[in-house]
Amino acid sequence: MRFVHLRLVGPAIGCVALLIAAMATVPYYGAARIDGDARVQQETLVKRNLALWIADIEFALTSWTVWDEAIAKLDNAFDLEWTDRNIGASLIGTSRTRFAAVLKSDDTLLYARTDETVASRPFFARGAAQIVVDADALVADVRKREKDPRGAGIPKPISTSRIEVLGQEAVLLTASVFQPDFGTAKVKGSRAPVLITAMPIGSSLQDFFGTRFLLDDARVSSLNDVAPERARAEIAVGPGGEVQVLSWRPPTPACDMLYQATPFVLTVVLVLLIGGVLLVRISQTTAQMLVGRERMMAHAATHDVLTGLANRALLDAVYSQLASSGPFIVACLDLDGFKGVNDTYGHAIGDDLLRAVASRLRANTRDIDRLFRLGGDEFAILMPSITIADAEAVCERLGEALSAPMYLPGDYPPGHRIEIAASFGICNVTEPQTTCNAAFRLADDALYRAKSLGRGCVVVAGAMLAGEQSADTDDLRRAAASLRS
Repeated sequence: MRFVHLRLVGPAIGCVALLIAAMATVPYYGAARIDGDARVQQETLVKRNLALWIADIEFALTSWTVWDEAIAKLDNAFDLEWTDRNIGASLIGTSRTRFAAVLKSDDTLLYARTDETVASRPFFARGAAQIVVDADALVADVRKREKDPRGAGIPKPISTSRIEVLGQEAVLLTASVFQPDFGTAKVKGSRAPVLITAMPIGSSLQDFFGTRFLLDDARVSSLNDVAPERARAEIAVGPGGEVQVLSWRPPTPACDMLYQATPFVLTVVLVLLIGGVLLVRISQTTAQMLVGRERMMAHAATHDVLTGLANRALLDAVYSQLASSGPFIVACLDLDGFKGVNDTYGHAIGDDLLRAVASRLRANTRDIDRLFRLGGDEFAILMPSITIADAEAVCERLGEALSAPMYLPGDYPPGHRIEIAASFGICNVTEPQTTCNAAFRLADDALYRAKSLGRGCVVVAGAMLAGEQSADTDDLRRAAASLRS
């Protein structure tokens, strides 16, 4: 009887044992795979966010490097007083840059200035000549790109950067080529002057990037010192050119949840059904944690931290979506007087002003319009299902809203008003094959025409787009008179 009973129950016991073994084994392999995918995704997002951060810094330098007067005063006829005031003092006084140098066309040092607040730090104490030597590879890169063909209109910035570590000090080193914007000055030879800037990273690299990208146990070390289980991203070079790696403890939501669920797994041995239910709940919690973290990182990569508006990383996708749905309007706007606010009140007030500008843009546009902060004080609006005349009217209303006095919190005198204006360039996209670069090139050309007419103007690119045509063939017309600042 016992033998028969064993034959009847044995297979069931074996099946249950196999099922329990499978339930105990499969989650560990599944957790390892999920955690591995999470690590790869986080490494990719950190590298992308780092590249976007550096790109924003480089774009901010175009206010000094893409400038006709800089070509005239640096290359055509060197003016030391102008250079010290408009390059050295302006860069150090209105940005986080603490060292600025200008190289002549033969890459010899023409001008250099170091902020006295950092002059004694190890990186800057070595002198301008050594800092320029550190930037040799960056200069060689921009010189190579300087030879590339250029399109019509305002040139794109030619810049490159890297983070350099000296002891406990980290500095973002950038090389940028000076270029004319409207063509009133021309480079004498085949090569233009180059701007070298150094921006110290205030805290330690691990604290700076760990806080910025929400990393756990962030550390900076050479590649050989990084344990295999840690996630990593190359971010800097040392004095001898050795690669410095940012490493951190990767997220392991699946393993963490599995470890916490060990008592419940043991319960599964006695009560299979209860164990299964608990495992389903654990899987759901793990998936929610992964999705939540991925959404948070993706949002940080595609949205401006200061204003909450979408940034350049999201521009191409939104443009393609609207282009496939019918005609729409591309409007670029630039704040008139923003640099004066930064110079007078400082960057904290400038940041408050940008937040206020973003709030007024949201309040005076439709829900279907898409707002972007392109960098600095430059914004863009994509407006579907609207005529060019209505778009002009919208931009005029936005100009009036932005020119209204703003009362911002701060340490300046109580009740003091800040007033700015905004210039607009509009392009009507009517053909789906029109590329994003072509449309924004026309809108930018119209914007620069508006700024040349005075504060608070709206200018429309008049010629209809048909593919990626040259901006030289467009008939730009002035669409609105100057708005009150």
